[in-house]
Amino acid sequence: MSTLKELYGKTVKVLSTDPTSAEAEGQVWYNSTSGTFKTVLSVGGWASGGNLTRGTSGAIMAGSQTASIVAGGYGFPPSPSGTNNTESYNGSSWTNVADMNDGIGYSSGVGTQVAALAFGGVPSSAPYRSALNESWNGTSWSEVGDLVTATMQMVGTGTQTAALAIGGGSSATDYATTNQIWDGSSWSEGNDINTGRAIAAGGGTSTASLIFGGQVPGAATAATETWNGSSWTSGSSMNTARQALLGAGSPSAAVAYGGTIPPGSANTTQTEDYNGTSWSISGAVLPAGRSDTQGCGTGTSAIVAGGNPTPVNATSTIILNAPSIYSPVAATWASGGSLNTKHNGAAAAGTQTTALVSGGNDGVLPNYSTVNSEEYNGTSWTEGNNRSVSVFNAMGTGSQTAALAFGGNLYPGTSSATEEYDGTNWTAGGTVNTGTDAGIGFGTLTAAVKAGGYIGGPGVATNSSEEYNGSSWTAGNSINTARSEQPGGFGILTAGVMFGGGGAGTPPTVATTVEEYNGTSWSTVNSTTLGHSGAWAFGTQIDGAGGGGGPTTNAAELYDGTNWSTTASLATGRATANGLGTPSTTSAGLVSAGEPSRILVEEYTGEVVQLGYKTLTSS
Repeated sequence: MSTLKELYGKTVKVLSTDPTSAEAEGQVWYNSTSGTFKTVLSVGGWASGGNLTRGTSGAIMAGSQTASIVAGGYGFPPSPSGTNNTESYNGSSWTNVADMNDGIGYSSGVGTQVAALAFGGVPSSAPYRSALNESWNGTSWSEVGDLVTATMQMVGTGTQTAALAIGGGSSATDYATTNQIWDGSSWSEGNDINTGRAIAAGGGTSTASLIFGGQVPGAATAATETWNGSSWTSGSSMNTARQALLGAGSPSAAVAYGGTIPPGSANTTQTEDYNGTSWSISGAVLPAGRSDTQGCGTGTSAIVAGGNPTPVNATSTIILNAPSIYSPVAATWASGGSLNTKHNGAAAAGTQTTALVSGGNDGVLPNYSTVNSEEYNGTSWTEGNNRSVSVFNAMGTGSQTAALAFGGNLYPGTSSATEEYDGTNWTAGGTVNTGTDAGIGFGTLTAAVKAGGYIGGPGVATNSSEEYNGSSWTAGNSINTARSEQPGGFGILTAGVMFGGGGAGTPPTVATTVEEYNGTSWSTVNSTTLGHSGAWAFGTQIDGAGGGGGPTTNAAELYDGTNWSTTASLATGRATANGLGTPSTTSAGLVSAGEPSRILVEEYTGEVVQLGYKTLTSS
């Protein structure tokens, strides 16, 4: 019998650990540690995501594969009336959020997880066509300008401020050719599509869109059309005519999946890819046939939740991954060593493996603060020397061996004191100009920023900002939005971020507002996905993390310097906790203390992308 070496001139390598280089693709080796033959292959296709909390079909979707919403549709068990239920997805699980104003099915949606539109659809009363249009701001829905023509089962493309409502059904027998254009405040008629249709799919922007498939009188269509901002042009047809299908992407890269292929009502598992010129049948096959819902995402990174038939698909989510030799390992939280003393609203500094927590409310008596100080080595906490000032809701920054703790609540009144830590002892530093508590701090021992917080007691938030040079504090330019209730902050003196917290009012409002600091002035940037007061935070201006708050949420978000996206949730919701570390795809962070336990610690491991190893078997 011939050997592999005789046939190919190579032997199978014996390795104790799997290779990490991309050159491993297509190679075969024997892992002597696991006792298996292994390789790396380029794979993609459909995979399961988290289940919806409530089954639905005929719903809208908006957003991306890792940050999306589902709204409206028909609940399961089936009901003649549409639902107003809304759910938000963080890449792993769905959470119920604020309901729509109107229960409706077969409407269309566009936008992102925090800025979406839902328009048209089938209301529960005659004439069973809706012109309603609702806008989603990440927190709540509000009624905005109605469609020109009441329509259902149309295709929506674009964004919250610039969208198209294409085709659909404007009467029981009409398959509309209409193209309605949204400019952010009102709808107007645009040039019609060439083939009137309903329950089709599409994607793109208000100036570059694609529509494909759908239902025409007595049949399904495979027709494809593209929009250049002024007119529609017929393009290459799909390989298979289908209706009630799902789709995502743009005129240069789109994907069509599922749907119903007449005659009959059976749903297909087939997927087709569009490269900007023609369609090809994909090797990515749906786990089960699905129709009557809306997908979102891109041509290579799509997602769909819910759909028919129920209950098979009513609660399930599936995601499409582009072919790759790499396989992401999702971000996770794991339990860390518990603190020795209860801390809530403490000052903190350091990283996941070299952390420092000091002061805070220990919960022995209401508003009672501790001078206790503890250090973390990545496994357990050790008591350190006590602080001189006993406060809670103080601010802190720096490292375990060069830390600052400043401000805080003296009950009554606020503290102006600063203390510096050298890894062993606490000593007095320069006095702050405006004594505050429940604000933020970021930076280093010799270059720190303090901003926001309470002055004069709860309910009075400040917009003050100060800088520390290692010996004294200097007043800086004010933040744009006064806030307290422990917002989150991370970064350095010349590149910092402040988010969340509480605004004016009794009780204070929970803010989603975000500001960046460049060492001189503050500027308002994109908001967080969720509101956070009593927040924790760590990281840099282009790679940060934050969450918690209001009052004990376990939600966590990542910031890439432009946008916020949700990541894995903590096991235990908490408020007024501390965040330490630097998040990225390969590094770690830590969240400690906070309400309600005051001693629990969780450690964060960011998403890691590694080679997708495959174990070879005889089957």
